[in-house]
Amino acid sequence: MAGPSRILVPVDLKDGSRSVVDYALQLARPFGATVDVIHAWEPPQYVAPDLLVASPGWDANSLEGMARDTAGKDLEKLLRSVDGSAPVALSHRVVIGEAGNVVLEEAERGKYDLIVMGTHQRKGLTRMLLGSVAQKVVGHAVCPVLTLHVTPE
Repeated sequence: MAGPSRILVPVDLKDGSRSVVDYALQLARPFGATVDVIHAWEPPQYVAPDLLVASPGWDANSLEGMARDTAGKDLEKLLRSVDGSAPVALSHRVVIGEAGNVVLEEAERGKYDLIVMGTHQRKGLTRMLLGSVAQKVVGHAVCPVLTLHVTPE
C-alpha cells in the first residue's frame, strides 16, 4: 500500500489547530504528499449572509465577505506559525458551508488519500447541541480519516 499523496486538513481555527497542521506536515514529508488546509465558515442561519456590516472605515461589506476575510487572515497566521523546516507543498482556503458537509465534499472532489483532523472529544449537552464534525466525517468519508485529540494550546 502506497503512502498518501494528497492530505486534506480541515481546521476550526481554535485550540489545537496548529498541532493538527503540524502533524499533517510531518506525515506528508516522507511521502512527498501535498497538504491542503481548509476552514469552513458556516453562515448563521438566523442572519442573511449578504447582510451589510459596517466595518472600521465604514466600508459596506457583506457578513460573508467579512467572515471570509477574517478567517483567511486567521488561517494565514496559523500557517505562518507551523514548522516549515522541510518544504511541503501547502495550500489553504476558506470554504463556505456546514463543516462536515464541506469536508466530505472537498475530500471527494479533490480525490484526497487521507483526511487529518482534530477532535475536541466533547461530551454530553455540548456534543448534542454542536454535534461532532469528526464523527460525521469518519462515518461518511471516501478515504481514511486520522483524528487527533486536540487540547488547548
